[in-house]
Amino acid sequence: MYVQQFFVAGLGHASYLIGSDSTQEAAVVDPRRDVDVYLEAAAQAGLRIRYVLETHVHNDFLSGAKAIATRLGAEHIASAEAGLTFPHHPVRDGDALTLGELKITVLFTPGHTPEHVSYVVSDTSRADDPVLIFTGGDLLVGSVGRPDLLGRELGEKLAPQLYDSLFGKILKLEDYVEVMPTHGAGSLCGRAISSKRTTTIGFERRFNVFLQKTDRQQFVDFVLDGNPYVPAYYKQMRPGNLAGADGFSAPGPRPLSVGEVQHALGHGALVVDTRSPAAVGGGHIPASYNIGLGAMLATWVGSLLPSDVPVVLVLEREEDWEEVVTALGRIGYEQVMGYLAGGVDAWEQAGLPIGKIEQIDVCELDRRREVPALQIVDVRMPGEWDAGIIPGARTISLVDLPTRLRELDPDQPTAVVCSSGYRSGIASAILARHDFSDLANVLGGMTAWQAADLATVPPVAAPAPATAG
Repeated sequence: MYVQQFFVAGLGHASYLIGSDSTQEAAVVDPRRDVDVYLEAAAQAGLRIRYVLETHVHNDFLSGAKAIATRLGAEHIASAEAGLTFPHHPVRDGDALTLGELKITVLFTPGHTPEHVSYVVSDTSRADDPVLIFTGGDLLVGSVGRPDLLGRELGEKLAPQLYDSLFGKILKLEDYVEVMPTHGAGSLCGRAISSKRTTTIGFERRFNVFLQKTDRQQFVDFVLDGNPYVPAYYKQMRPGNLAGADGFSAPGPRPLSVGEVQHALGHGALVVDTRSPAAVGGGHIPASYNIGLGAMLATWVGSLLPSDVPVVLVLEREEDWEEVVTALGRIGYEQVMGYLAGGVDAWEQAGLPIGKIEQIDVCELDRRREVPALQIVDVRMPGEWDAGIIPGARTISLVDLPTRLRELDPDQPTAVVCSSGYRSGIASAILARHDFSDLANVLGGMTAWQAADLATVPPVAAPAPATAG
């Protein structure tokens, strides 16, 4: 049996290629939208993709299942409860597929989503007993999938079903069965997911904190409490996947002249500057969003920007184009017009205005606390505040900042802090867009603050839960 995992760190998304040694037939499980990676891996391994298996209708990325099925004539397997509106093979509890010596049995396991299924795999060349299970969004490494992605009301109905699916079906498997989930560390489809990418039934049975809640109501209460925010773009993913997303690959580089960028901005385009906060602080196109290239780029773009507005990129290197555009395409952000050729240097050389955001270290922030009017804005998430905040800081999560700007005074000096300086860089750019002129981003964030042994206090009051952005 051949098994290969593919992982997208920022989305915390795992997908798989599984193949038969005897027939060289293969299946792809929960593929992302840029599907060439699976086709290339299958070709290298000498495999022919026969099936595309989906565990659930995804809320956090656009699926590549339809694209693979269309390109290769593969059979798209999905839950009969999914309600997909394009051709596919609906399956129900107990249905089975074969890939040579591999037997794949469907378990109907609602909980993370209403239509969720898991796929139990047996390698019959060795034994009829199951050897691994693709658990999708139900059983994760160190966690379980949250049932409230589609709203709290539905979550309260799904949480008991998740309990039944886990304890009544998945955990009935033997301890040695390998668990291969779709959501991993970095995903907002569960909380406290381990960075380890696979596990076993036995290890999770013994050490997964969620699975220690063996009382049904205790489990339900625990799984619904303390979940992370839901990014705004999620509400577009499920409808897109129900209709079937087309495949995506990054178009060739699209350099734009200064004049072309000016024209685009004059017609409603937004600038996303993917350089580091320090680089953006030193000079940027006024009103830019600063969302640095990294694992969380797509999540923060999808949390803060609408998908139907044209975007112009400012890149650290022109070679970053493909990585940025691919990350955005995975979540359906395709209106990327191009990138500013020559970067901010070209903009400045054209005599156009340049914005700046001061970058300070934690010692300088500590010194500035003597200024009575200073607003310190901590844009971390509620669970992070529990470990301590800077005395006098205002706690407003980054995802809530656009809707809570009126709580801050743009005429007062303002310093923004997060855990490292990345999210505070995003927040500083948002404040700059709203005419906060005396503005500083704190490099190193609370990690550096605490390492310097500077004062912290508990948050003054329980913060309001984060919104969907």
